Amino acid sequence: MLGELVVFPWHWFLLPILVIGVSALIFSRLSKVLLSTGFVALLLLGAGLMQWTRQSGTTIQKGEVPRIAIVQEAENSDKIWKKVIVRLKQEKSKKEWKRVSQEVLVYSQYQFREGDVLLFKTELNAIKNAGNPGEFDAKSYWNGKNIYWMGFVGEEDFTLLDYQEPSWIAGVFRSTRRYLSEQLDRSLPKKEASVARALLLGDKSKLSSETRESFGNAGAMHVLAISGLHVGIIMYLLFFVLKSASRWVSRNVAVLITVLFLWVFAGVTGWSPSVVRATLMFSLLLTGQQLGRSSNAMNTLFFSAFLILLIDPLTLFDIGFQLSYGAMFGIFIFFNRIKMVVQPRNRWLEKAWEGTALGISAQLFTIPLVLYHFHQFPNYFWLTNLGILCFAGVILALGMIFFLVHGIPFVRVIIVWLLGCAIFVLTYFIEWVDTLPWGVAQGFELYTSEIVLFIAVMITLTFVYDRKWGRWSLIFLLVLMVGSWQWDRHEATVKSEWVVFNSNAPVIACKQGNEIHAFFTGKREKAKRLIDAYAKVHPGKVTLDSLKEDLTQLKWPGGFAELERRKNGIELSTKNAKVFLRTRYVQLEDAYDYIIDMPYLSPTKNHINLAHGAFRRRL
Repeated sequence: MLGELVVFPWHWFLLPILVIGVSALIFSRLSKVLLSTGFVALLLLGAGLMQWTRQSGTTIQKGEVPRIAIVQEAENSDKIWKKVIVRLKQEKSKKEWKRVSQEVLVYSQYQFREGDVLLFKTELNAIKNAGNPGEFDAKSYWNGKNIYWMGFVGEEDFTLLDYQEPSWIAGVFRSTRRYLSEQLDRSLPKKEASVARALLLGDKSKLSSETRESFGNAGAMHVLAISGLHVGIIMYLLFFVLKSASRWVSRNVAVLITVLFLWVFAGVTGWSPSVVRATLMFSLLLTGQQLGRSSNAMNTLFFSAFLILLIDPLTLFDIGFQLSYGAMFGIFIFFNRIKMVVQPRNRWLEKAWEGTALGISAQLFTIPLVLYHFHQFPNYFWLTNLGILCFAGVILALGMIFFLVHGIPFVRVIIVWLLGCAIFVLTYFIEWVDTLPWGVAQGFELYTSEIVLFIAVMITLTFVYDRKWGRWSLIFLLVLMVGSWQWDRHEATVKSEWVVFNSNAPVIACKQGNEIHAFFTGKREKAKRLIDAYAKVHPGKVTLDSLKEDLTQLKWPGGFAELERRKNGIELSTKNAKVFLRTRYVQLEDAYDYIIDMPYLSPTKNHINLAHGAFRRRL
């Protein structure tokens, strides 16, 4: 994070290292000199790498200038406008071409392939958020990938120039993934196939919005994103099989085969940060044990993070990376302590409690991250984790067997039937959890400072856990923090306001306590996305209706709202204010407290333009 806050030249990095090193050498021992200077050197190395990555090629020309680019990633979905990440290679400046190197995001109706070289001409704009409450922070997400510009490429805006074949290893991984995806699509029903693609190959492009919502509300989205859970299960299953064949396979060969298979699996599933982290960590653990060296799991975890961030510092801002390392950090520190709280005598109850303790320990460091990024928390995560522990291993084992024997007709039928049943039961279980009352707590809006403070207190707790006064003092502080989050959530639930959203078609919401009355004039799907995002941070029962041409009235004890749709806009009246939302250019009298312009209208003095974000006022 230092590289994001402070900008300084590379040669300045040597100054603090020199000062700390000399000071430690004068006042302390050599071991402390090495430790202190090494820590500062690593800190400044990370800051320098972050700045170097951020500053590399972030300036491009404005306007519709011709550009040559190569497709890096292409979304393969049924959407009309598909996301495509391209790396600019050249752009035309006046009469000559100049070299550039910058990844940009474009949306296109054409289905590109990774490796396509295209000449396109479209205007690129800086990625920014619409400023609507509860919306996804697209700017931070893409800036975290070092992508700052976006544009739309129509069918007539580009010409394919060439196709660059990927490296042979990348081509093998890509073709393998495509082939295995096709086999799943041919063998399983549509819904089960989409879940299988996500569980086994990390491809979530075919998942329906209903399935995503069910898994998200139940706290099971991590099982749909290839993560350390999958890598750990696969390693355990493979090592168990090879260990059973110890007469023919030595332990050295078993470790080598397991490590190689894990890296092949990481390549086929797309090299996601969580998979790379888990694969690297398990590879280090297995190799260290085989070499006869005792390894500390926490050191291995930090070393894998160091290597990943050394290669790509911006991975630090990846949500999957944060959640993955937060979960593993919590498991390593608190799992055994939580497990010892309850010691069932029954074997099956013991296993169930261990699974519950595993889920709780994994959530301890990820709670603030989940609330920050998604504004909601799954209350039945412990129940969901038990189901995942029961079915995830079975599905992964059957999936690997299916990939190996799918060419044998009779065996294929049996494995496909078992795999389909397992996925059906898991999906049914998740959907059942989603229907339970009070399953999701919404309405959380956290600041970055709150996350940093919470994690700092948790880390401090690990050092003073054995001291009774320190342990209970910090636990009390954590309870106060969570209590303040709950209070803020309560305030968001009971507040009353009306909101005019930044949208190309008018979308207006009137929130009165736990009731949200929303109106729209464009497409229902787009309006629903805006209102659902708003309801995540300001919970309430949503009613979404198309705005009628005549007068629409809303009444409640002590207040009212009236909306009247006119030819040139919408008039909104409440007890406290009278507002006009202009959808066209029209002169208005001074009878309105606020005049709001749609984002596509040119800025007008004394008017509020929605291009700067949603307009909100208390009722």
